[in-house]
Amino acid sequence: MTDTHPMNFPETVIAGVHAAVASTLTCEAVPVRGALRLLLLGQNTPIRALVTCSLHAGQPGIDAGTALDLIHIGLQQLHAHVDATTGASALLGTGATVLAGDYLTTGAFRLLVRCADLQVLALVSDAVNRASELEATQLGLDPDARDDPSRLLQTRQQLAAPLGEAAGATGATLAGYPEPLAGTARRYGQYLVSSHVLQQEADAMDISEARTALQDAALDLCRQARREARTIAAATGNGRPLELAELIAASLGAKASACKPKTITSTSS
Repeated sequence: MTDTHPMNFPETVIAGVHAAVASTLTCEAVPVRGALRLLLLGQNTPIRALVTCSLHAGQPGIDAGTALDLIHIGLQQLHAHVDATTGASALLGTGATVLAGDYLTTGAFRLLVRCADLQVLALVSDAVNRASELEATQLGLDPDARDDPSRLLQTRQQLAAPLGEAAGATGATLAGYPEPLAGTARRYGQYLVSSHVLQQEADAMDISEARTALQDAALDLCRQARREARTIAAATGNGRPLELAELIAASLGAKASACKPKTITSTSS
């Protein structure tokens, strides 16, 4: 299972994601285009596609990983926040948000069909079901509980886990990893995607106790992802998972350092 890879692996994957989206989601309606910007704008990272493709670099990996990112946008950024007063859903409006979310999810499953792998389809379907159940549970939460830092951290990590785990499991399935290595890949995907999601959440917040808690948790999850990635590299010779985890770790470290208060020193004469 020894694997060689180009050094510009993330850029290659992102270009593949753009191509997969362009070939599958051809609707030019404004709500759909607006929703797709959530995935395709430069500041956004298709983390689930990157995780899947770090394990399997072929076209099925691009298609399946892109599908997972589209499902995340349709389910967790549009449908789950259809009544939001800020963000993409507020800009699009309720009707457009629902239709755009449905269209993105349909496109995601078209990409999965293109993979022609029933095991991958089953993995993703199960992840979507678990993610949907978690999102539905959140609707019944006391609004005050959502502002509690510990509850916010727990909730965001739980919501990110199913699609992150599916990204790792899908890559492992396509690459033919046996157990227990496939389990290592699942944990790698869960940890790294959750880390990225928590940092995204922190980026949108003012400096606060909740933001610090999210950043600390993101760093810890990334460390766990790097540990799993090292195991994969040692077993297969595939260094892409570790390369990706190191890139995410560097980004997290830079953002955490930027948020620390600067110490001002003065000299007296």
